[in-house]
Amino acid sequence: MKTRTRYSKLDALTAWSFLTPALVLFILFIVIPTVAGIVLSFFSWNFFNEPKFVGLNNFAKLFDDPSAWSSLGVTMEFIVLGVVPTTIIGFMLAVLISANMPAVGVIRVLYFIPVVLSVAVSGVLWVFLYDPRQGPIAAAFRAFGIQIPNLLQTQSTAVPALVVMMVWLALPIVIILYLAALQRVPDDIYAAAALDGAGAWRTLWSMTWPNVLPTTLIVAVLQVINFASSSLDVSLIMTNGGPLNASRSLGLYSYQEAFTHQDVGYASVLSVLQLVVIVAIVVVGRVVTSRSSK
Repeated sequence: MKTRTRYSKLDALTAWSFLTPALVLFILFIVIPTVAGIVLSFFSWNFFNEPKFVGLNNFAKLFDDPSAWSSLGVTMEFIVLGVVPTTIIGFMLAVLISANMPAVGVIRVLYFIPVVLSVAVSGVLWVFLYDPRQGPIAAAFRAFGIQIPNLLQTQSTAVPALVVMMVWLALPIVIILYLAALQRVPDDIYAAAALDGAGAWRTLWSMTWPNVLPTTLIVAVLQVINFASSSLDVSLIMTNGGPLNASRSLGLYSYQEAFTHQDVGYASVLSVLQLVVIVAIVVVGRVVTSRSSK
């Protein structure tokens, strides 16, 4: 009994020794900035003067600011257009990789490329790809006699163009998560499906997909956070929120309020709104998923 207790304490100590560095970083870079942002939303501050408590004035300004709600709409557009394709494409590519299909080596190389590139480098690369004069995408359309506009400078196509690039950036982590989930699917169900005469598609959607649903929930939550937050980096680099603020997300609007207009308090309110939206979407998704699984 003493030996078991000693080993359990040693296991706990070992676990905490691995968890502590990540926990410290999480507190320093996630928890503390989040709490500080919530606190600053009740103050007026321009980085230089002493913060002045203004109560709910910043929140009142939010409800009278049409730019905030249009930016929220853009953020929701990023989420709606990005999460589902990323999840489905990531799942399908993971299935192809795990099944060792032809040309799987090429897929493995291509899906890992975004991992080694920074968002800034990726942004510059995709700006070139979308270039209407010299970019390969426009050149491919011209080969079929189709002239396309500047996708990043057209209001109706700016957000979808950015979403395509963000899906490309997000796929590596999604594929890795699904590959791990596919390795845990028991082989017995595939043997049973083969005995019942199930085809490849039937096996995929009736056997494989239900067994990776827990991972799908994790992927969906991560991608909601990703497309809500990474839209700041991508739109800032590639379009700066244009044209006519068509791709200005809530995160980018908050950034502009803080560093262009030096209104840190109102920028914090915008960040709080983004946090509330993300949490609400995650909670609703969790409730829907738990009910559908019963």
